[in-house]
Amino acid sequence: MNNLWLVIGLALLPGLGNLAGGMVAEFVRTTPRLLNLALHAASGIVIGVVAIELMPEALDNLAGWWIAASFAVGGAAYVGAEILIERVTSKDSRGGGSTMWMIYVAVAVDLTGDGLMIGSGSAVATSLAIVLAAGQVLADFPEGYSVVANLREKKVSRGRRIAVSFSFPVYCLGAALIAWLLLRN
Repeated sequence: MNNLWLVIGLALLPGLGNLAGGMVAEFVRTTPRLLNLALHAASGIVIGVVAIELMPEALDNLAGWWIAASFAVGGAAYVGAEILIERVTSKDSRGGGSTMWMIYVAVAVDLTGDGLMIGSGSAVATSLAIVLAAGQVLADFPEGYSVVANLREKKVSRGRRIAVSFSFPVYCLGAALIAWLLLRN
């Protein structure tokens, strides 16, 4: 039972990092340069965590073609999500445009991946889960900032922006619990 609470606590960290970044964007004036810097910071941190923590382990345990196929499937899913979002947002002109919702989808997918990493890391070793959660919090703050700043720039209502921010922890928590429950024994 104690491990369950640890998984929950660690899984909430990246989502709360996103929420905090979103709340900063809600109350601080955003410039295009600041938004650009936030997106680049988030990307750089995510690439660093993947390169240092995940790829060595993946390369030790999976054939290279599995990794390549996973990237291809992820790319195809991203293109499919973009097409779907364009269709939905073209029907609802007040939605804010497909580009900003693609940023939201990308962050939601990233948080789901964070949750899977934390949940599976918790099943392997607590220290691994702590490192993964801490690394993701650093990336998730600028991600949350960029999503909400983008929504704000597109004149999406404040209530909707705040609801988006509060949805972030759910992705990570749900994925972490699923991964941990499946892998804990």
